Amino acid sequence: MRLLNFRIKNYKSITDSKDVFLSELDNITILAGQNESGKSSILRALNDFESGEFEKDSVPFSLENETQQSVSCTYRIEDQDNLIELLTDSVIEDFSLKLQEGEQILDKEKIARIKNFTLSRISEKDAVRLELDDATFNIFKSAVLEKPAIPNPTAEQEQGDVVKEKYIAVSEDMNSKVAEIFWANCPKVVYFDDFCDLLPDKIFISALKNKQKDTQGYKAVRNLENILKTDFVSKDGEVDSRRRTKETRENDTLSIDFQNDWGQRIHGENKVIVKYNFEKRVGDNENGSYVNFFVETKEGQPLPPKQRSKGLIWFLSLWLELKAQNASGNDLILLLDEPDQHLHVKAQKDILKLINKLATTTEVEESEAERRGDQIIYATHSPYLIEIERLNRVKLIINSEKQGTQVEDIATSKINTEFKKDALQPIVDAIGLSVNEFSSLDKNNIILEGISDFYYFSAFKKLLQRTEEYKFIPGIGVRQINNLISLAIGYDLNWLVIIDDDPTIGGKDSKKKYDEIKDHVFDGDSAKTDKKVNILSGIVGVENMFTIDDLKLVDSKVNTNTDMVKVVGKRRKVLFAQMFYEKVLSGEITKDKLSQSSINNFTQAFDFIDRGMTI
Repeated sequence: MRLLNFRIKNYKSITDSKDVFLSELDNITILAGQNESGKSSILRALNDFESGEFEKDSVPFSLENETQQSVSCTYRIEDQDNLIELLTDSVIEDFSLKLQEGEQILDKEKIARIKNFTLSRISEKDAVRLELDDATFNIFKSAVLEKPAIPNPTAEQEQGDVVKEKYIAVSEDMNSKVAEIFWANCPKVVYFDDFCDLLPDKIFISALKNKQKDTQGYKAVRNLENILKTDFVSKDGEVDSRRRTKETRENDTLSIDFQNDWGQRIHGENKVIVKYNFEKRVGDNENGSYVNFFVETKEGQPLPPKQRSKGLIWFLSLWLELKAQNASGNDLILLLDEPDQHLHVKAQKDILKLINKLATTTEVEESEAERRGDQIIYATHSPYLIEIERLNRVKLIINSEKQGTQVEDIATSKINTEFKKDALQPIVDAIGLSVNEFSSLDKNNIILEGISDFYYFSAFKKLLQRTEEYKFIPGIGVRQINNLISLAIGYDLNWLVIIDDDPTIGGKDSKKKYDEIKDHVFDGDSAKTDKKVNILSGIVGVENMFTIDDLKLVDSKVNTNTDMVKVVGKRRKVLFAQMFYEKVLSGEITKDKLSQSSINNFTQAFDFIDRGMTI
């Protein structure tokens, strides 16, 4: 079961967010915008939906206190969800039913008609209620089965008559009761607004035993226990030899796991050892046993967390939070409010790496089943947490005085205000950063016309299983190719150029560009130029390497046209290519689903690359 979209009304700066759909291609959605745009308000509203209480100061200042507030979440039923079983278990528990083995209380076929459902948390007149959409409520109501018929003659009935009674009586005024049943089976929302509950230098066992949650570092220590599947309280009763053996094993596990996610170098290496030390004492409270915690970045120098850098301990504590939630095994919706704060650029990239890992579906070792990745929504204005290859994740958060907070996709944004430039800034920065990164020349370089070509060729390199080492470089237009060629020649690097603009069928710039390269690089030698520059035969626009059926694998609603460039459209050219790339990476688009003509077109291009790179 996955969160499909949400809608927020009358919450702080949000008058009506409209339906905000989460990323379709993966489990990560990014709220991007400047400070005070309303990113945090969106996350807090979703957290209030989970908690069942609205923050007291969440009513917009411009509205009366009696204003109705609401947060609605629509969930999609996945193929692997056994909704009939989930609902049946909840009904049995909530209504204290006692059933015989094999007894069914819900109609399986009717419940199967529920493909998605919407729950709304509504606050009005200091009361909060949960509502289920009418269509789903009516399906559930009709799906309740009748108990087996039992003869029950009375004075008013003839012998043999039966009384028909349903397992539970669902009246029209029970919407909230049924809504709670559905909500109990939804993914849990977990909100991290700040990660200041840092791993402490020390914690007394008495604080853990008595569940003193206000103790500094309490939650971080509980997270550590969860990750290690251990219990510090029970260690107090273990013999010293057993406790020390487990302590060594658990410290090794913890350090190895953390180093897999921490990529920064300290003292020339990224080896960071995180460990605890259990101190056994006979006594109570502060005279009793306690646990010390250490972080070692240089061999032989373990220091308490407070003596390490704020960035390192911040990352460690956030890591403990995320890993602990992930270890629970439940479907989660993780809300992160600016996880980049206090972190160096490199550490921000480590956080992004960890987020991607948590959101990825993985195989479960103990069985053939898969563990679905967590859905993650995070707010940021850092370009380092936005990947140019995954702009489908990004929602622009824009705040204007008249309309309040609004949410738009990049490709479909209709908002045109001075605030939009601010909202786009982190995306612009991310694109600039990423373009610089993948435009940096390598030993072997395939220079392409633009970013769309970069996505399509990167995807087909995977689809065609081409394993040669070369880097695709987008030239951002055919006119910019010369600069990249000059750099490659200057640094004595291998290079080839591919242009999708055949002049024999209407291409405008390719012949001029070919002639420039021939004259300025190869002194007019066409044979040498042909070995370095390939104008794709019969292609004007990289989209025309595909058929309409190929493009429908990305968007089934594209309009039919003989020109695939027009089918995709100029406005979403790059995003469409990026979506194709994402679907190839996820395995949704495979070689066997594509037309033979597109495979042939790209195969010819890659054959040219293979020949050219061996020269």
